[in-house]
Amino acid sequence: MRTAAGTSAVAGYRAARAQRRRAAAVSAGLMAAAAAAGWDAGQVAGTARVALAVVAAAFLLAAYLARPRPDPGRWLRGAAGEVATAARLDRLPARRWTVRHDLPIPGSRANVDHLVIGSTGVWVIDTKTTRAPARAGWRTVRVGDRKLDSGPVRWEAAVMADRLDTPVRPLIVVHGGGLRRRGGRAGGVRVLPVDRLLRHLRRGRWQLDWTRVAELTDRVDEVFFPEKEAAHDG
Repeated sequence: MRTAAGTSAVAGYRAARAQRRRAAAVSAGLMAAAAAAGWDAGQVAGTARVALAVVAAAFLLAAYLARPRPDPGRWLRGAAGEVATAARLDRLPARRWTVRHDLPIPGSRANVDHLVIGSTGVWVIDTKTTRAPARAGWRTVRVGDRKLDSGPVRWEAAVMADRLDTPVRPLIVVHGGGLRRRGGRAGGVRVLPVDRLLRHLRRGRWQLDWTRVAELTDRVDEVFFPEKEAAHDG
């Protein structure tokens, strides 16, 4: 069956939350062990004290390394952004455009946030949700103090082009403030504020007729939703 936008991100949140809880429990146990070893070291002298102090230090280091990692909530923010992008893509006329969400790429842990097929071609769209301001510069976009990495979406588009045997263009849309209306480019990939997404898709050069859109849609469903095709054949 088809997947809804943000499905993988929600699953990532649940996994990160469970991992954080496990890490917190392990870290607390190690801290308790370090405290016990430190207390024992205070009760003895000589070589035994040194040994127990070393053990306590080792437990403290292990507790630090096992500490919970930051903010599983970023997965939920990502899911919310993908759902918001999907809501905008739903405005495209279904009789002329095909939209699919959260497509897992076979043989990898990656997924395509949004795939769009229409008169202007085939697009792989990656949603970025950020609380830091985004700024476009010369051939780059920065989110806060980091450069936006377009490598994953370029790779996803290349994989999709290979699977569909047709050109596929990558696109990044940003939920967050700071990015100018015309957007920018990161590694050759167009980066746009989400409110410019539909305009960009519609204003591209005409590349596909309706027959070709339907053919590519069938191919996508065959590759990514084989159980649907099997049920249809049965």
